[in-house]
Amino acid sequence: MKKKKMINGLIFFLLTVSSLITIFPILWTLITSLKMDVQMFAIPPDLLPDPATGAHYHEVLTESNFPNYLKNSIAVSLISCSISLCAGIPAAYGFAKYMRRSMKPVFGAVTAVRMVPQVAMVIPFFMIMRNLQLSDSITGLILTHIPFELTLIVWMLKNFFSQVPRELEEAAELDGLGPWGILVRVVLPLSRSSVGVAGLMAFLFSWNEFMFALSLTSTAKAQTLTIGIAGYVTSFQTFWGSMSATGILFMIPAFILTFIFQKDLVKGLTAGAVKG
Repeated sequence: MKKKKMINGLIFFLLTVSSLITIFPILWTLITSLKMDVQMFAIPPDLLPDPATGAHYHEVLTESNFPNYLKNSIAVSLISCSISLCAGIPAAYGFAKYMRRSMKPVFGAVTAVRMVPQVAMVIPFFMIMRNLQLSDSITGLILTHIPFELTLIVWMLKNFFSQVPRELEEAAELDGLGPWGILVRVVLPLSRSSVGVAGLMAFLFSWNEFMFALSLTSTAKAQTLTIGIAGYVTSFQTFWGSMSATGILFMIPAFILTFIFQKDLVKGLTAGAVKG
Protein backbone atom coordinates (compact mmCIF):
# COMPACT_ATOMS: atom_id res chain seq x y z
CA MET A 1 0.00 0.00 0.00
CA LYS A 2 2.81 2.40 0.89
CA LYS A 3 4.62 1.63 -2.35
CA LYS A 4 1.42 2.26 -4.31
CA LYS A 5 0.97 5.65 -2.61
CA MET A 6 4.55 6.59 -3.44
CA ILE A 7 4.04 5.64 -7.10
CA ASN A 8 0.77 7.60 -7.24
CA GLY A 9 2.46 10.58 -5.61
CA LEU A 10 5.32 10.45 -8.13
CA ILE A 11 2.89 10.25 -11.02
CA PHE A 12 0.91 13.19 -9.64
CA PHE A 13 4.12 15.20 -9.25
CA LEU A 14 5.26 14.46 -12.80
CA LEU A 15 1.83 15.35 -14.19
CA THR A 16 1.84 18.61 -12.23
CA VAL A 17 5.30 19.55 -13.51
CA SER A 18 4.33 18.64 -17.08
CA SER A 19 1.15 20.74 -16.81
CA LEU A 20 3.06 23.75 -15.49
CA ILE A 21 5.62 23.48 -18.29
CA THR A 22 2.80 23.30 -20.83
CA ILE A 23 0.78 26.16 -19.34
CA PHE A 24 3.68 28.53 -18.64
CA PRO A 25 4.17 29.87 -22.22
CA ILE A 26 0.44 30.56 -22.51
CA LEU A 27 0.34 32.23 -19.11
CA TRP A 28 3.42 34.33 -19.91
CA THR A 29 1.86 35.41 -23.23
CA LEU A 30 -1.28 36.48 -21.37
CA ILE A 31 0.76 38.42 -18.80
CA THR A 32 2.78 40.12 -21.55
CA SER A 33 -0.38 41.14 -23.38
CA LEU A 34 -1.55 42.97 -20.24
CA LYS A 35 1.70 44.83 -19.62
CA MET A 36 2.59 48.31 -20.76
CA ASP A 37 5.56 48.57 -23.12
CA VAL A 38 7.84 49.90 -20.38
CA GLN A 39 7.11 46.95 -18.10
CA MET A 40 8.02 44.40 -20.79
CA PHE A 41 11.67 45.51 -20.77
CA ALA A 42 12.05 46.28 -17.07
CA ILE A 43 15.17 44.99 -15.29
CA PRO A 44 14.62 43.07 -13.11
CA PRO A 45 11.58 41.83 -15.03
CA ASP A 46 8.11 42.52 -13.67
CA LEU A 47 6.40 39.17 -13.23
CA LEU A 48 2.92 40.69 -13.09
CA PRO A 49 1.48 43.72 -14.91
CA ASP A 50 1.16 46.66 -12.52
CA PRO A 51 -1.14 48.19 -13.53
CA ALA A 52 -2.70 45.86 -16.10
CA THR A 53 -3.72 47.45 -19.38
CA GLY A 54 -6.03 46.42 -22.16
CA ALA A 55 -4.51 48.88 -24.63
CA HIS A 56 -2.96 46.15 -26.75
CA TYR A 57 -6.27 44.33 -27.12
CA HIS A 58 -8.01 47.60 -28.02
CA GLU A 59 -5.35 48.31 -30.63
CA VAL A 60 -5.59 44.82 -32.13
CA LEU A 61 -9.39 44.82 -32.30
CA THR A 62 -9.89 48.38 -33.57
CA GLU A 63 -6.72 49.53 -35.34
CA SER A 64 -5.45 46.41 -37.11
CA ASN A 65 -6.59 43.89 -39.71
CA PHE A 66 -7.47 41.38 -36.97
CA PRO A 67 -11.19 41.13 -37.92
CA ASN A 68 -10.27 40.36 -41.52
CA TYR A 69 -7.60 37.83 -40.49
CA LEU A 70 -10.11 36.17 -38.15
CA LYS A 71 -12.75 35.97 -40.88
CA ASN A 72 -10.25 34.41 -43.28
CA SER A 73 -9.04 31.86 -40.71
CA ILE A 74 -12.58 30.81 -39.84
CA ALA A 75 -13.58 30.53 -43.50
CA VAL A 76 -10.52 28.51 -44.53
CA SER A 77 -10.69 26.19 -41.50
CA LEU A 78 -14.42 25.50 -41.60
CA ILE A 79 -14.73 25.06 -45.36
CA SER A 80 -11.63 22.89 -45.76
CA CYS A 81 -12.60 20.78 -42.74
CA SER A 82 -16.17 20.31 -43.99
CA ILE A 83 -15.05 19.29 -47.49
CA SER A 84 -12.43 16.93 -46.05
CA LEU A 85 -14.99 15.28 -43.78
CA CYS A 86 -17.52 14.85 -46.59
CA ALA A 87 -14.89 13.17 -48.77
CA GLY A 88 -12.92 11.44 -46.02
CA ILE A 89 -15.75 9.65 -44.21
CA PRO A 90 -16.91 7.50 -47.16
CA ALA A 91 -13.30 6.97 -48.25
CA ALA A 92 -12.31 5.77 -44.78
CA TYR A 93 -15.36 3.48 -44.64
CA GLY A 94 -14.51 2.04 -48.04
CA PHE A 95 -10.93 1.31 -46.97
CA ALA A 96 -12.15 -0.18 -43.68
CA LYS A 97 -14.85 -2.49 -45.01
CA TYR A 98 -14.00 -3.17 -48.64
CA MET A 99 -10.22 -3.31 -48.54
CA ARG A 100 -8.68 -5.66 -51.09
CA ARG A 101 -5.04 -6.54 -51.54
CA SER A 102 -4.91 -4.35 -54.64
CA MET A 103 -6.19 -1.39 -52.61
CA LYS A 104 -3.46 -1.51 -49.97
CA PRO A 105 -0.96 0.45 -52.10
CA VAL A 106 -3.65 3.08 -52.67
CA PHE A 107 -4.26 3.42 -48.94
CA GLY A 108 -0.52 3.54 -48.34
CA ALA A 109 -0.14 6.31 -50.92
CA VAL A 110 -2.98 8.30 -49.36
CA THR A 111 -1.60 8.10 -45.84
CA ALA A 112 1.97 8.68 -47.04
CA VAL A 113 1.05 12.30 -47.74
CA ARG A 114 1.16 12.85 -43.98
CA MET A 115 4.85 11.91 -44.01
CA VAL A 116 5.83 14.53 -46.58
CA PRO A 117 7.13 17.76 -44.96
CA GLN A 118 4.91 20.70 -45.77
CA VAL A 119 7.89 22.77 -46.86
CA ALA A 120 8.51 20.27 -49.67
CA MET A 121 4.99 20.93 -51.00
CA VAL A 122 5.16 24.72 -50.98
CA ILE A 123 6.70 25.21 -54.42
CA PRO A 124 4.41 22.70 -56.23
CA PHE A 125 1.31 24.23 -54.65
CA PHE A 126 2.57 27.73 -55.39
CA MET A 127 3.01 26.87 -59.08
CA ILE A 128 -0.39 25.16 -59.24
CA MET A 129 -2.22 28.07 -57.62
CA ARG A 130 -0.44 30.58 -59.81
CA ASN A 131 -1.41 28.68 -62.96
CA LEU A 132 -5.00 28.45 -61.71
CA GLN A 133 -4.94 32.18 -60.87
CA LEU A 134 -5.78 31.36 -57.25
CA SER A 135 -2.73 32.96 -55.66
CA ASP A 136 -3.49 35.27 -52.75
CA SER A 137 -7.01 33.90 -52.35
CA ILE A 138 -8.97 32.04 -49.70
CA THR A 139 -9.93 29.44 -52.31
CA GLY A 140 -6.28 28.67 -52.95
CA LEU A 141 -5.60 28.16 -49.24
CA ILE A 142 -8.61 25.88 -48.89
CA LEU A 143 -7.45 23.72 -51.80
CA THR A 144 -3.96 23.36 -50.29
CA HIS A 145 -5.30 22.40 -46.87
CA ILE A 146 -7.73 19.75 -48.08
CA PRO A 147 -5.16 17.05 -49.07
CA PHE A 148 -3.49 17.16 -45.65
CA GLU A 149 -6.77 17.18 -43.73
CA LEU A 150 -8.25 14.49 -45.95
CA THR A 151 -5.37 12.08 -45.37
CA LEU A 152 -5.55 12.71 -41.62
CA ILE A 153 -9.28 11.99 -41.54
CA VAL A 154 -8.99 8.85 -43.69
CA TRP A 155 -6.10 7.54 -41.60
CA MET A 156 -7.93 8.08 -38.30
CA LEU A 157 -11.43 6.98 -39.28
CA LYS A 158 -10.33 3.88 -41.17
CA ASN A 159 -9.18 2.34 -37.88
CA PHE A 160 -12.36 3.39 -36.07
CA PHE A 161 -14.70 2.07 -38.78
CA SER A 162 -12.82 -1.24 -38.85
CA GLN A 163 -13.90 -1.84 -35.25
CA VAL A 164 -17.65 -1.54 -35.93
CA PRO A 165 -19.05 -5.08 -35.48
CA ARG A 166 -19.78 -6.77 -38.78
CA GLU A 167 -22.93 -8.28 -37.27
CA LEU A 168 -24.56 -4.84 -37.07
CA GLU A 169 -23.89 -4.20 -40.73
CA GLU A 170 -25.23 -7.60 -41.71
CA ALA A 171 -28.41 -6.93 -39.74
CA ALA A 172 -28.77 -3.60 -41.56
CA GLU A 173 -28.31 -5.36 -44.89
CA LEU A 174 -31.13 -7.76 -43.99
CA ASP A 175 -33.31 -4.69 -43.37
CA GLY A 176 -32.64 -3.56 -46.92
CA LEU A 177 -29.96 -0.93 -46.37
CA GLY A 178 -27.21 -0.49 -48.93
CA PRO A 179 -23.62 0.62 -48.23
CA TRP A 180 -24.58 4.31 -48.01
CA GLY A 181 -27.52 3.56 -45.75
CA ILE A 182 -25.36 1.45 -43.47
CA LEU A 183 -22.74 4.18 -43.29
CA VAL A 184 -25.20 6.98 -42.56
CA ARG A 185 -27.70 5.17 -40.34
CA VAL A 186 -25.53 2.63 -38.51
CA VAL A 187 -21.81 3.36 -38.64
CA LEU A 188 -21.79 7.14 -38.22
CA PRO A 189 -24.05 7.20 -35.11
CA LEU A 190 -21.77 4.62 -33.49
CA SER A 191 -18.64 6.54 -34.49
CA ARG A 192 -19.83 10.05 -33.67
CA SER A 193 -17.06 10.65 -31.14
CA SER A 194 -14.39 9.39 -33.52
CA VAL A 195 -15.67 11.55 -36.36
CA GLY A 196 -15.71 14.52 -33.99
CA VAL A 197 -12.08 13.89 -33.07
CA ALA A 198 -11.03 13.61 -36.71
CA GLY A 199 -12.92 16.79 -37.60
CA LEU A 200 -11.41 18.67 -34.67
CA MET A 201 -7.89 17.59 -35.60
CA ALA A 202 -8.47 18.66 -39.21
CA PHE A 203 -9.86 22.02 -38.10
CA LEU A 204 -6.91 22.66 -35.80
CA PHE A 205 -4.46 21.77 -38.56
CA SER A 206 -5.98 24.41 -40.80
CA TRP A 207 -6.36 26.92 -37.97
CA ASN A 208 -2.69 26.66 -37.00
CA GLU A 209 -1.24 26.33 -40.51
CA PHE A 210 1.45 28.90 -41.33
CA MET A 211 3.67 27.69 -44.17
CA PHE A 212 1.13 27.78 -47.01
CA ALA A 213 -0.52 30.93 -45.70
CA LEU A 214 2.86 32.66 -45.76
CA SER A 215 3.81 31.40 -49.23
CA LEU A 216 0.50 31.66 -51.07
CA THR A 217 -0.85 34.97 -49.76
CA SER A 218 0.55 38.48 -49.95
CA THR A 219 -2.26 40.81 -48.90
CA ALA A 220 -4.68 41.06 -45.99
CA LYS A 221 -7.61 40.00 -48.18
CA ALA A 222 -6.52 36.35 -47.95
CA GLN A 223 -4.03 36.21 -45.06
CA THR A 224 -4.96 34.34 -41.90
CA LEU A 225 -4.34 34.97 -38.22
CA THR A 226 -1.04 33.12 -38.20
CA ILE A 227 0.31 35.64 -40.72
CA GLY A 228 -1.22 38.47 -38.72
CA ILE A 229 0.70 37.38 -35.64
CA ALA A 230 3.97 37.07 -37.55
CA GLY A 231 3.40 40.54 -39.02
CA TYR A 232 4.21 42.14 -35.68
CA VAL A 233 7.85 41.13 -36.14
CA THR A 234 9.44 43.72 -38.44
CA SER A 235 12.97 44.60 -39.49
CA PHE A 236 13.05 47.50 -37.05
CA GLN A 237 10.92 46.44 -34.08
CA THR A 238 8.94 43.62 -32.55
CA PHE A 239 5.57 44.71 -31.17
CA TRP A 240 5.45 42.30 -28.25
CA GLY A 241 2.27 43.63 -26.68
CA SER A 242 0.14 43.52 -29.82
CA MET A 243 1.63 40.19 -30.87
CA SER A 244 0.87 38.66 -27.46
CA ALA A 245 -2.69 40.03 -27.46
CA THR A 246 -3.30 38.63 -30.96
CA GLY A 247 -1.83 35.31 -29.86
CA ILE A 248 -4.23 35.05 -26.92
CA LEU A 249 -7.20 35.92 -29.13
CA PHE A 250 -5.96 33.35 -31.64
CA MET A 251 -6.00 30.60 -28.99
CA ILE A 252 -9.54 31.27 -27.75
CA PRO A 253 -11.50 29.48 -30.55
CA ALA A 254 -9.29 26.39 -30.22
CA PHE A 255 -9.77 26.35 -26.44
CA ILE A 256 -13.54 26.74 -26.81
CA LEU A 257 -13.84 23.92 -29.34
CA THR A 258 -11.63 21.62 -27.29
CA PHE A 259 -13.65 22.38 -24.16
CA ILE A 260 -16.98 21.77 -25.92
CA PHE A 261 -15.86 18.48 -27.46
CA GLN A 262 -13.61 17.28 -24.64
CA LYS A 263 -15.85 14.32 -23.80
CA ASP A 264 -16.02 13.22 -27.43
CA LEU A 265 -12.28 13.81 -27.68
CA VAL A 266 -11.56 11.40 -24.84
CA LYS A 267 -14.04 8.83 -26.17
CA GLY A 268 -12.70 9.11 -29.68
CA LEU A 269 -9.05 8.81 -28.73
CA THR A 270 -9.74 5.76 -26.56
CA ALA A 271 -12.18 4.07 -28.97
CA GLY A 272 -11.18 0.49 -29.54
CA ALA A 273 -8.55 0.54 -26.80
CA VAL A 274 -10.44 -2.19 -24.90
CA LYS A 275 -12.08 -5.10 -26.63
CA GLY A 276 -14.69 -7.42 -25.29
